[in-house]
Order: sequence, then structure tokens, then C-alpha cells
Amino acid sequence: MKKLLILLIMFISVTAVLAQNGKTVNDKNYKFSITLGDKWATRNTVETNKKDVITYSFDRSDGKLTLSLIAFKFAEARNLDDFVYTLEKDFNLNIPEKVGGYTDISGDNFKGKWADYRDNDSHERIYYYATTQDSSGDYFCYMLRFIADAKTNVNDIKAEVVSIADSFKIKL
Repeated sequence: MKKLLILLIMFISVTAVLAQNGKTVNDKNYKFSITLGDKWATRNTVETNKKDVITYSFDRSDGKLTLSLIAFKFAEARNLDDFVYTLEKDFNLNIPEKVGGYTDISGDNFKGKWADYRDNDSHERIYYYATTQDSSGDYFCYMLRFIADAKTNVNDIKAEVVSIADSFKIKL
């Protein structure tokens, strides 16, 4: 019964609808939406017991690309550079070495940046966001982590990665 209640709460709080161009995830608790193409499937969604972090994992049907989206909820605003540093150093995430520098991005209610990472096993592009305004007293940080096998030609997936990242909207 408890598991059923948890599942019911997740379905109520996280609305995933199929859009004409793929799957759109609209998470009202963590204040974001993102749209993926038809070739994408949700592997799993996990939220902490404290309801302060949620992780979505998506796989492209051909197995050449995965996306991990992690959303964090805080009572106070977070410094973007501190957030990025903390995630890059987290041993559990096992983020490879950065290739080149960061590219800054910003919007009306957030600051962000992205960078490319690489090791012998994978190519990765990671987008980081931190809200600069609150929503009912909460601030949010996000990480969109695209991972491709090292054998994958980055040029074959770059446009899709950028398109998905561009579809990511913060909705405070």
C-alpha cells in the first residue's frame, strides 16, 4: 500500500506527456520542463526521501546516447561555480576530465554554463544551471549530463544534444 501511494504521488507531481515531437517531462515540483525526441525512453526516476533531489535517466533507443538530469531544491540560492565544482569532484558521478573551457549561458531567472568532458570510455557534455530567483522560497540547481560511448562520432549527436538542452526550460 505504501509503495502504491508513493507511485501515485510521483505520477501526480511529475507530469510526462507525449508531445508531437517526442516526450516532454514537465516537473512542477522542481520547476522545469524538457523535451526529448521519439527515440528516447525513460529508464528510471528517483527522488530522495527528503524531496530535495530528483534524478531522471533517459536512453536513446539505439543505445548511443544517454541523458541524466538531476534537479536540486535548496532553501537558499547557490553559487553556480561552487555547484559545478562540487559536482565535478563528486566521486559517485565519476565525471571525466574537462576538455577546454566552459561556455556561459543565462536567462531571466538563471545562470548556467556547459562544458565537454572526455575519457577513454565516453564523450560527455554537461549543462549546469542555478536559479537566481526563488519560487515560493525555494531555489533550484540542475545538471543535464549527456553521455556517449567513446566510439560514437560526436558530430553525429551534437545537434540532438543541443536541441534537447535548448528545450530545457526553468519555470519558476
